[in-house]
Amino acid sequence: MGKINDALIKSDKENKASVSTDKASMFKVYDRNAREKASSGAIKTVFKSRDVDENIVSLLEPQSFESEQFKHLRTNILFPVSGKPPRSIMVTSAVPGEGKSFVSSNLAVSIAQNIDQHVLLMDCDMRKATIHGNFGFHDVKGLSEHLSKGTSLSSLLLKTEINKLTILPGGRPPQNPAELMSSKKMAELLKEVTSRYNDRYIIIDSPPPHLTSETSVIARQVDGILLVVKAGSTRRELVGDLLEMMGKEKVLGIVVNWFDVRSSAYYGYGKYSQYGKYYGKD
Repeated sequence: MGKINDALIKSDKENKASVSTDKASMFKVYDRNAREKASSGAIKTVFKSRDVDENIVSLLEPQSFESEQFKHLRTNILFPVSGKPPRSIMVTSAVPGEGKSFVSSNLAVSIAQNIDQHVLLMDCDMRKATIHGNFGFHDVKGLSEHLSKGTSLSSLLLKTEINKLTILPGGRPPQNPAELMSSKKMAELLKEVTSRYNDRYIIIDSPPPHLTSETSVIARQVDGILLVVKAGSTRRELVGDLLEMMGKEKVLGIVVNWFDVRSSAYYGYGKYSQYGKYYGKD
């Protein structure tokens, strides 16, 4: 696997699941349950219409140190070193609980906050749909109803506090998610939402491919893939298998979640530990 394998071996020795590909920089994140509140000077926006999950810092704390790290990731994606930026991006992980929905939600917000871009955030984890809940929506229909019952797409889309961010929730868990996600109708949907508008980015939250078959199908239909791993936990063998399964030529980079900057002297940024929750370096 060349450079990727070398990075995995080096990462394993450092006891961190941090690896980058030839195509994108590594992005480290100090994740949620380890969070301390951001500094008192951070700006926090209060939305009265619904309760947005406190972990959506790109929306609630747009000036915080944490949000800046998602802006770094946004820049790496929208302004690649070579070629065109990917219009459709799938976010997935090796195993559950590594923070893929957290990353996809904050990334979508960050891109939508940019001047020229619109974002459609799709929850394709129909077995355990969580994206709508992150933005304060409850008991909503979504992708599963569109694919299984033909419910019109326009009636399922959710508008958020950010004008340029729209959500397609996963909907109620169906009995046959793999078949629905692998269907011709799903392929047509992905093609339609990607090609209809030139200024729209599609962020797709997808379940771990080791556990579900549909993620591999989606991977073949998107422009790029972000892999989310848990620092100090995800085994490098799993990451290597995932790269081979997804097709490493499509992997934009790997997001290292749960990275505790306070316990690491590698980057020498200990003075920023007060900012808590997520830490990133591009």
